[in-house]
Amino acid sequence: KPINRGSLEIFAENHCGIFLDSPGPFASCHPIVNVKPYYEECKRYTCTCKNSKDCLCTIFGNYVKACAEKEVYMVGWRTGLCDSSCPSNLVFKYNIKACNKTCRSLSERYRSCDIEGVPFDGCTCPDGMYQNNEGNCVPKSQCDCYVSGEVMKPGKLININNNKCICRDGIFLCQTPINLAQQNCSGGAEYVDCRNPRAQGRVDGKCGTWSMPGFDENLPCKAGCYCPVGMVRNSKGNCVFPEDCPCSFGGSEYDQGSVTLVGCNKCTCIKGSWSCTQNECQTVCHIYGEGHVRSFDGKSYSFDGLCQYSFVEDYCGRENGTFRILTESIPCCEDGLTCSRKIIVSFQDQNVVLHDGKVTASKITESKECGFNGNTYSVHTVGLYLILKFSNGITIIWDKNTRVSAILDPRWHGKVCGLCGNNNGDLKDDFITRHSTEAIGALEFGNSWKTSQKCSDTLQQNFPCDSNPYCKTWAVQKCEIIRDSIFKECHHKVDPEAYLEACIEEACACDTQGKYLGFCTAVAMYAEACSAVGVCVTWRKPDLCPVFCDYYNEPGECSWRYEPCGTVTTKTCRDKVIGQKFSAVLEGCYAKCPDNAPYLDENLMKCVTLSECSCFYNDIIPAGGVIQDNCGRTCYCIAGELECSGEYLLFT
Repeated sequence: KPINRGSLEIFAENHCGIFLDSPGPFASCHPIVNVKPYYEECKRYTCTCKNSKDCLCTIFGNYVKACAEKEVYMVGWRTGLCDSSCPSNLVFKYNIKACNKTCRSLSERYRSCDIEGVPFDGCTCPDGMYQNNEGNCVPKSQCDCYVSGEVMKPGKLININNNKCICRDGIFLCQTPINLAQQNCSGGAEYVDCRNPRAQGRVDGKCGTWSMPGFDENLPCKAGCYCPVGMVRNSKGNCVFPEDCPCSFGGSEYDQGSVTLVGCNKCTCIKGSWSCTQNECQTVCHIYGEGHVRSFDGKSYSFDGLCQYSFVEDYCGRENGTFRILTESIPCCEDGLTCSRKIIVSFQDQNVVLHDGKVTASKITESKECGFNGNTYSVHTVGLYLILKFSNGITIIWDKNTRVSAILDPRWHGKVCGLCGNNNGDLKDDFITRHSTEAIGALEFGNSWKTSQKCSDTLQQNFPCDSNPYCKTWAVQKCEIIRDSIFKECHHKVDPEAYLEACIEEACACDTQGKYLGFCTAVAMYAEACSAVGVCVTWRKPDLCPVFCDYYNEPGECSWRYEPCGTVTTKTCRDKVIGQKFSAVLEGCYAKCPDNAPYLDENLMKCVTLSECSCFYNDIIPAGGVIQDNCGRTCYCIAGELECSGEYLLFT
């Protein structure tokens, strides 16, 4: 039965607080292992999985294990919520060693004795007793013996390799000692002798594929070391039970209780499987540099024609669409490199233009009626970027040069088209043209989305490496930073190859000695993708794509500093939510405003009082300034908002 949010928070607060109790079960380890991270993790994630109790006990167990690794062993912590019951013939202990607790372990090389590990808690036989083949605890004198899968009763005589042996105290006493192991198997594995008919078709399972059986009668027997039936190998080669397997994601393994971010969902590793929240996520499409595009569904390609193109729209062959975002490359230099990009957002009877580092707005029609009330969009400065948030669930990120990103709310799933694809979650059908046919390649696809047939199709794309082939070797070396150790922690979470290819094309503009904006933008795009999955990389240096935040500091001040992965922003003159959201990912210059000037004016990039906040309407309007809007109304800038005839129109 689902628990409401309030109940979950109360549950988490009440039970996670046990971590901090000075007389509690974890107190003895507080001086050795810092409990605060486990306490915070407990509060955050107890509410995110399907079974809050399982999550709580898993996180408790993680702390107990961390303490045991430091030789601090805790008892009594399971009493109450995490109680563990045992069958009548077993007893519960907090410090079990996974070795020599069964009758089988006496007569065979026991798998658990080869696995290094700390003591754990669970059900076991009382001291001096051993678990027999029926699961009962018996004294050593009543233990069966085991050989090649056969079970022999105490006192049983058997001939092993022409040696007379008797089962006594769980082991075979023979006239001539024999080596039952036959081979030194490591990691808890046991040796399989193909002379034993039961060994036919033995297979070894692995974590992630542990549903396979321990035997396969269709396979020939191959002598060697195998995990005991019911166990599988982990990535380290040790035999473990399936429920002790780590969780896998992006080529990496995560221990029990670990949490990772997949899109906008948090996933917790519980008993070898992921338990994830089920949030609907936003999607994002990027274009940067020489037309490097990554679609909403994750398809990467390059197209940089000379026309104006539909980046994303919801018309898609219909007449009743509501918005279009158009893109046009602005070339510079003799070889036509794209040095900036012009973006036009058509929405609700107005065009919002991003060009030459500025944002301007104009009405599409000549009507003097004011049908919009100014809540259409807002503009914000976050780090190095301008953020435009539209009321229809679309957000634009612009670096004032070549990089533009469109972020769509979940409502737009499968309802858009253009260079960014159809946003249906399947990258295989992203090359659908304006005419609803599937294009063979990027050229055909890109040309179909030009906005005017008067502009000629692009017949051949010439990228910097085509124009400057002599720069290719240098560019490859320069862009190796993306595959270098500085990004190592990100490689298994975000595939670097598409970003590397884009970087090489940008770096081939080597006539600018590597300082060309495209190279820095390409590396920054990969760094931002890493930041979005929780891997912060500080890659910029004074001689590599530097960012100088001191420009914003007044003489003698030190309010501004560079943050490679954003930070918690200060209050802004207009909107606090948008800044808080993106500032946790976007790099750039961030201010720490003093108490006497607590608001960041994003237009002037300085800390001010609320009454000193400026406004923006096609240009910066100082506090107290007066302008006439597109509807002919007189508007005043008051506390960062533009007030016209009693209504709020455009804003900072």
